[in-house]
Amino acid sequence: MAFKLSAITWSHHYSVEIGKLDDCGLIDLYAKEGLGGIEFIMEHLKSHDKNYLLALKKRANDAGLEISAVSPGNNFGNEKEEDNISNLNYVKKSIDVAEILGASFVRVFAGWPPQGKREALWATAVKYMKQAAVYAQEKGITLVVEPHNHGGFLPDSKSSIKFIEDVNSPFVRLNIDTGNYLGFDADMYKGIADSMKYALYCHLKIHKITKQGKTSDFDLEKVFKVLSAAKYHGWIAIEYEGQEFLDAGKEEKSKNEFEFFGIAVKKIKELIKKYY
Repeated sequence: MAFKLSAITWSHHYSVEIGKLDDCGLIDLYAKEGLGGIEFIMEHLKSHDKNYLLALKKRANDAGLEISAVSPGNNFGNEKEEDNISNLNYVKKSIDVAEILGASFVRVFAGWPPQGKREALWATAVKYMKQAAVYAQEKGITLVVEPHNHGGFLPDSKSSIKFIEDVNSPFVRLNIDTGNYLGFDADMYKGIADSMKYALYCHLKIHKITKQGKTSDFDLEKVFKVLSAAKYHGWIAIEYEGQEFLDAGKEEKSKNEFEFFGIAVKKIKELIKKYY
């Protein structure tokens, strides 16, 4: 079974925020770590100008990297129509960027409705995702919806599956973030397994990892057993969050990103070798 290993640039967002890394630096770092792809947060791209993006694509290709996905931080959970339209336009812009970069996927969110408005605004989120899907289809790009807690529409596997089925488009599928069902599915690993029928992309979430490669919050062995059993062969994009350093300053967090991301990559490569 084939595998494709990438990483989302959120793994180094503190380093980007303080100017230690830019999009070219991220490409160089991920290539050095032996990855096959890079997933760009839209805000981590210095420019969305076509000529700039084509030059960035060339740099990635020369480094042996594919652009696995482009990721906007959209929200279709707004009460005001103009806010949802603005978010729809941002997703469309992200689709345009993905097309230029040669990415097949755009990672999107259903959104975060105001408290107490989840049921009332569910149909609105579905409507705008349908519109985004029409545009994505014109470009031959698939939107992969990431389940998300913290008050989002999709905190668990049941709601995530329902959303995909309500949108009812082959150009809208799931990005399985292997940590985002935590605390909402009674058995998060079963939730991941149940969702795999709609999964075309995967974020391999790592909150914390020691220098010896030990992780907490998630059992990565169980995660890989689920992926392997489902015969998943799409991108596996590492998302390292460094939650063991939440109380540190940004400079220290950036330093930790550089050190512990490499440990995370090594750990995931070992698991891929074992299960694939």
